[in-house]
Amino acid sequence: MLKLNNLNLIGQWLKAGWPRIKRDPSVRTRHLAVTIFLISLVALALTSFNTARYLNGEIRSRGEAVETLFLDQLSGITQEAIFAKPVTDPKISIAVDESVRALIKASTTEGSDLAYCAIIALDGQVLAISDEKNTLQDRSNIKPFNELLHSRWYSQLWELYRENSVYEITILFRMGKDPFARLVVGIPAERFRSRLTPTLKLSLIFSLIVITFAILMALTSSTLVLWPLREVMESIEQLEAEIALNSDTRHPETLDMQSMTQRLRELGRRFAGNRTEVEAIRDQLQQVVGSLSERVLLLNREQRVMMASPEAERLLGRARGPLTGQYLTQILPQNNPLCQMTTRAYRSGRSQQQVLTLPASGDEINGPQRVVASLQLFTDRGQPAGALLTLRDFETLQQLENQLDFATKLAALNRITAGVAHEVKNPLHAMVLHLELLSGKLEAGLDPKAHVDILTTEVTRLKRVVQTFLDFTRPVEVNLDQIDANELVREVVELSADARAQGIDIVEHYWSEPLLIKVDHDLLKQALLNIVINGCQVMPNGGRLTLKTARDNGAVLISITDEGPGIPLEIREKIFNLYFTTKPSGSGIGLAQAFRAVQLHNGQIQIVSPPDRGASLLITLPIG
Repeated sequence: MLKLNNLNLIGQWLKAGWPRIKRDPSVRTRHLAVTIFLISLVALALTSFNTARYLNGEIRSRGEAVETLFLDQLSGITQEAIFAKPVTDPKISIAVDESVRALIKASTTEGSDLAYCAIIALDGQVLAISDEKNTLQDRSNIKPFNELLHSRWYSQLWELYRENSVYEITILFRMGKDPFARLVVGIPAERFRSRLTPTLKLSLIFSLIVITFAILMALTSSTLVLWPLREVMESIEQLEAEIALNSDTRHPETLDMQSMTQRLRELGRRFAGNRTEVEAIRDQLQQVVGSLSERVLLLNREQRVMMASPEAERLLGRARGPLTGQYLTQILPQNNPLCQMTTRAYRSGRSQQQVLTLPASGDEINGPQRVVASLQLFTDRGQPAGALLTLRDFETLQQLENQLDFATKLAALNRITAGVAHEVKNPLHAMVLHLELLSGKLEAGLDPKAHVDILTTEVTRLKRVVQTFLDFTRPVEVNLDQIDANELVREVVELSADARAQGIDIVEHYWSEPLLIKVDHDLLKQALLNIVINGCQVMPNGGRLTLKTARDNGAVLISITDEGPGIPLEIREKIFNLYFTTKPSGSGIGLAQAFRAVQLHNGQIQIVSPPDRGASLLITLPIG
């Protein structure tokens, strides 16, 4: 048989190549990174400029609105109050005037931009005030408006969004040239934020849209700009892929930072060493194929014979020289079964195995021969790159199968005798012990009846063990009839009806069509019944027992699954041994008989469940 290392040599020779070189970041990646950075920088600068302009304008407009309030309304009303009472102190005239109080109060109503508004004399006397939140009582949170107005835009933004401060504007009242009172107005930071936030969000969204659009344009432009360079690099990569050892691994679709000169130099070095390596591999393969005792042909992608073992040359009736280098259709006629099978394999792209009868090759020695032809395809990027064609003698394979079948039967016999040896050993040990005790009592003149009774019991037990073994190993006459596996399982379920009274829920799943098998009806039914009884016994508190029939790959499948504690891995190879049991009252015969019955029908029985969750036994029988 071919060894694994021989197949590896063949695969290497058919798909010879070199490892790929290490890659650096692509030109396109660097181009995009620089473009995106510059665009983001410009967008950030424009956003910052727009934010500074709008922020400064909004703050300045709030201050101008307060000055308008003073110049257009409050200044005129206070002068009228003073002129109405020229003899009275101006401060008193303003303090008692209802129009002044009403205007001051109206300036801080709900929806106004002012937190408070007050007229305060220079000596600190409050002449008129509107301060619903008592902001003036704690001046720790009050800052001068001019300080905010003349700050940098980022400082203004930081102050407005960091704290809830109140910014105060002060305007003096004068009588002639001398001031006698001042107007103080507080504008809270949240008023600025409520007006700034929508505009700032819109500006940010617009900047993101611009950046996104610019990135898309950069991607498009980079593809167009780098397209000629990409074509050159793809041509180089195609050359590298054609000589690569692992041709299934593709190069990423990027442009390498490595210069084309260095890449081409590397390709030249690879081509220089490639021929030497391929010749060395070919010499090794010729030695391997030449020493093979099997009939082996090595074909390339055009179905040309590249190498042939001596036995293959003898089978085809040609000398070794003319065989190598010729097409398979030149060696054999096109209607030859071997040529037809090879053509089908190459067209379908799948390996094939078939029993063929090769006609006489024209040699007087070789007549028509039945062979098992196995063609193993080697693929390269999904296409056939070559094939290994092995021709084995059909009769020789049949002999090997018979030997394997005989070995299987010996293993089954060993499985049975292992249990018998265990059962025989126990009574023999007891008999030896009591014979020694009996000899001692006879010499002492004591009554030996007790030991004689025990010996009689053990002899009877040994006889039962031997009789069971003889019954088990006695050739069974198998009466084969064609029956439906579904009906057979239904009969077993009917015989197990009393299990439902013990809390066992029997679930049945049958194949939609009849499953015809050629078996001994009574023998196989008893085997299935033994397995069902065993599954019910491992569920003393009730549970579900599932029986299922199916068809797969020309075989009938019968599975029986319980919800018991499962079968540990360490005893799985023993459960079909005669007399092996894990139950205190078990006989160890039921599963052994089931195993033998399935084998008599050229079937298989195996455990297909996890070791710690229930047990599932799968019986496979050939279709009758």
